[in-house]
Amino acid sequence: MNMILAPPRKVSCVEQEIRDTFQQQVIGYGGCVEWPPRSLDPNPLDFFLWGYIKQRVYAIPSPTLQELRNRITDACASVSPAMLYNV
Repeated sequence: MNMILAPPRKVSCVEQEIRDTFQQQVIGYGGCVEWPPRSLDPNPLDFFLWGYIKQRVYAIPSPTLQELRNRITDACASVSPAMLYNV
């Protein structure tokens, strides 16, 4: 059985909202900045960085949205260049 694969559908109203919000900073399929064909592997970010940030942010429940924002900012600021280099 032969299958014909169609390209993914894109919702134009969503794309337009993203372009309006982020102007020329859209990266991806048909975006303002094309995704590089041989880009770096995102797995270290998936496996280390996001886990590290989540661990620091959600160690204890945040009582307010502002406290959650502060924890996210502090967790991101705690990532050192040496830490990223080792990843």
